[in-house]
Amino acid sequence: MKKQIFNVPDMHCSNCSMKLEGIEDDFPAIKAINASYHKQQMIVEYDETQLTIDEIIAAAKKKGYQAVPV
Repeated sequence: MKKQIFNVPDMHCSNCSMKLEGIEDDFPAIKAINASYHKQQMIVEYDETQLTIDEIIAAAKKKGYQAVPV
């Protein structure tokens, strides 16, 4: 398992956080997502053998957010 932090500068409220945490439902390789609109960050814990950072970024973009790996 790998833990990756992403800056999400366009996250403004708790609904934004919940939308991003919903990415977990789309990918079985994701163990956990913790999104904080106060910090404008999300932390994703995932199996790097089954999922790439680019796929996570694309999933965030599909939800309407820019995710930048830290």
